[in-house]
Amino acid sequence: MKKIMLASLALLFILVGCGQKKETGTATKTEKDALQSVLPVIENAEKNTVVTKTLVFPKSEDGSQQTQTITYKDKAFLTLTIQQKRPVSDELKAYINQHGVEETQKALLEAEEKDASIVEARKLTGFKLETKLLSETEVQTTTSYDFQVLDVKKASQLEFLKNIGLENLIKNEPAKYISDRLANGATES
Repeated sequence: MKKIMLASLALLFILVGCGQKKETGTATKTEKDALQSVLPVIENAEKNTVVTKTLVFPKSEDGSQQTQTITYKDKAFLTLTIQQKRPVSDELKAYINQHGVEETQKALLEAEEKDASIVEARKLTGFKLETKLLSETEVQTTTSYDFQVLDVKKASQLEFLKNIGLENLIKNEPAKYISDRLANGATES
């Protein structure tokens, strides 16, 4: 009787052990299936996510500093805004001393309105240019490109924009463009 009882207990332990292994195997398969079904969703979400990064470049020897704000989705640039702050020239300082900051700002805008290449570029959909006198010592130029509506080929032919390299820019992957700028001294803000 003891032998039958011991054999029954041993058989029971073996069956219980086998049963647990089967359940673990099915759970793992189910977990793998769930994970595999989630991975494409994550991948698609990353491709459909709009990302905006702002890069600040080190000041140059003349005191100029550039900030770039890049917005992209997957491998395509959506917008690029370049903000360039620089010290005013000696000629502009003299003008500011004579006329004040407000009058100098007006004169800068009038000069831009008389520059045919700037006027032509400003007519282009997807391009904006703004010059602002921040103080008696600093001027800021902000250039914006909206690649969703900008005719890059046409923009590259305009006198004001032809040396910018827009066609080459949009051939790059945005993430690579950003990592190259970071490797060359820019910082992300």
